[in-house]
Amino acid sequence: MMRYQHYFWDFDGTLVNTYPGMVRAFSDALVASGVNDFEIDTEAIYQAMRQHSVGTAFQRFMAEYQLDEERLRKIYQRSVGEAIANAGVFDGVADLLSAIVAAGGHNYLETHRDKGALDFLGDLGLADYFTDMVTADDHFPRKPDPSGLQSLLTRYDIDPKAAIMIGDRNLDIAAGHRAGMAGAMFDPEHMIVDESQPEVRVTRMAELQEWLSV
Repeated sequence: MMRYQHYFWDFDGTLVNTYPGMVRAFSDALVASGVNDFEIDTEAIYQAMRQHSVGTAFQRFMAEYQLDEERLRKIYQRSVGEAIANAGVFDGVADLLSAIVAAGGHNYLETHRDKGALDFLGDLGLADYFTDMVTADDHFPRKPDPSGLQSLLTRYDIDPKAAIMIGDRNLDIAAGHRAGMAGAMFDPEHMIVDESQPEVRVTRMAELQEWLSV
């Protein structure tokens, strides 16, 4: 038996470890914009993305290097798809998704990515575990706004108390809480300063599966 019936998942940094590729694409975009590669602190880029968002990384480094944000974003978008193409799923994710479905539960995806996220999950053998998803193509406000989650709650007549949002950043947990559901923080490197008060915080998916099993 599982603690909840409905599981809402973030994509980047929660299901799939796309951050290394995203950091590489961002660094390449900085170099293409004229920044000397010796000046680039990839760890600082990673921290900005993990602790806050990709948008925060753009704002910070655009200001630091006095770059045109629109041009930097275009260069980044041209290369990031290829950079993350070989990103792998985090250990324990497939086992947890499978256990949820086997227990009669449902998984949903709420991501800032477009519907290509479904193809990505399909390539990783995870797509069949998901009942539905909200992506950038649905044009909801970005998390921590709860509108995307609320649309899925309404579509499937879900009691928020029977649901939990699983993500790797405070904005994921905040979105879940604003939608009336619980939140689980996946923080494999102890990098996130706890501002969102998740119901549980784990460094491995196996820990989360153990906590969810009642």
